[in-house]
Amino acid sequence: MCREGIRFFSTLLIGVALNNSKMQPRIEMLDALGCYEGGWKDGEFHNPEGLASDSAGNLYVADETNHRIQKIDQYGKLIFKIGAVGPDGRPVGGTAPGEFLMHRAVCVDHHDNLYVGDSQNNRVQSFDSLGNFRFMFGSQGNGEGQFGGVSGPNGVAVDDDGFIYVTDTHTALGGNNRVQKFNSKGSFILQFGGHGLENGLFAGKVLSRSPYAGVIGGLNPEGPYGVAVGPKSGLLYIADTDNSRIQIFERDGKFVKSVAEGLIFGPRQICLDSQENIYVPGFHMAPDIVGLENARPTWADVRFLWVLNNDGELIFKIGNQDARGLFEHGGGQHHAVTLSKIDESILYFQAGHHIMKFKIHW
Repeated sequence: MCREGIRFFSTLLIGVALNNSKMQPRIEMLDALGCYEGGWKDGEFHNPEGLASDSAGNLYVADETNHRIQKIDQYGKLIFKIGAVGPDGRPVGGTAPGEFLMHRAVCVDHHDNLYVGDSQNNRVQSFDSLGNFRFMFGSQGNGEGQFGGVSGPNGVAVDDDGFIYVTDTHTALGGNNRVQKFNSKGSFILQFGGHGLENGLFAGKVLSRSPYAGVIGGLNPEGPYGVAVGPKSGLLYIADTDNSRIQIFERDGKFVKSVAEGLIFGPRQICLDSQENIYVPGFHMAPDIVGLENARPTWADVRFLWVLNNDGELIFKIGNQDARGLFEHGGGQHHAVTLSKIDESILYFQAGHHIMKFKIHW
């Protein structure tokens, strides 16, 4: 039986942790969408690893292991869903247009068109605001416009001019460890990245800054993951997962700076507010944890949602170091995050099979 997420209210409010910044927001828990164990029915999720808001404040959910997109309103009511359905009525993976296979990324452009990083199909699909298929691009490989390995495109973002940016992630099972830029129709323009520790490169083969490389997640080390476009600067913010940092680039791939090194381990999806503060899930790189030679944290251990300024300085974080606390879950990950486009004080964050809804009172 599906247990309601409302039972988390008491632990959620305890889990807020602030630094000594002058900005001391109060975090209010509003709702927990979905259910604890996960599910396949309307409004239920199983690893909702990608989140994006449209201009009406509706939420698109990359319901990963249900191989579908759900569009829900701000109260969790289903508007429509996209994806293949099996003979028993349950969602299944597929390869046709409008079908998905372990997709992990969604974004919405300024015209409310939807873009889906269809990860294990190694492609990006686009839909209009009614869920109608528009176009798709990509295939498996290491050439221009191709995506590699089993992870494929794990992050996707669209700038004000309609250019599309896709992280072509690398894991231990393969991949290209780069970011690719496409025009508004999906034609290849340029690429940048590669594997390594230096600025402008991404971890994802053997090299990694992470003390837990190859431990957490099983398919690590991983390279570029989430990507977002700065609403003020137009710069690209990219979560360099196993280098444990956020890298910032010009839209032509020129490196600008790296932030949050030594603060967060394993950043995944990422979003920005209008001031380009960074919202990113990640582990805590506390000395008492990193210093343990045999430390093998689980997905639920020391997991936080971090909020940083655009220099990578901590503003506040939500979470705690107890797997039974704030982000307790019935399985699943803590990767996805987004802000409502009608009220950016409304924050959605994946906690296992739930989507937690917060209000930030600045």
